[in-house]
Amino acid sequence: MNIRLATKDDTKFISELYTEFYVYNAAQQPQYYVPATEIGKYPNTIIDSKDGDIIVAVADDVIVGFIHIEADRTPSYPSVVPRRFACIVDFIVAEQHRKTGIGRLLLEEAKLWASSRQLEYLELTVLENNDVGRSFYERENFSAVSQTMRLDI
Repeated sequence: MNIRLATKDDTKFISELYTEFYVYNAAQQPQYYVPATEIGKYPNTIIDSKDGDIIVAVADDVIVGFIHIEADRTPSYPSVVPRRFACIVDFIVAEQHRKTGIGRLLLEEAKLWASSRQLEYLELTVLENNDVGRSFYERENFSAVSQTMRLDI
């Protein structure tokens, strides 16, 4: 297993995983998400970004998981303690490779990525009914600090 930063040569495999990610989200919350096919434009904008990266897990020359991570900061409101942190935007391990430790390896690399930029913590959003994802994050010592609520009108 090799964990490394993505390059443009990885776009095809990353796009395939993004497509799997979109389908998974659509199954979780079909009222908000639809299955979609990623063609490479989005991953390439991340790879070209100065504030974010895609960290990939490679097994047998195939990308089997990734984390899209971005440097961020709290809003500059007078009532908010200023912080610089890393936001995990997207995180997926291919279904056939789950529960093998790849997610933990990717998360460890994300921690190193954030630490090397002197960021204070990792933050992410997980769908409310994604029990598998929420359980993984709780096992990895993430804790809830807020909750997004929605009211249909």
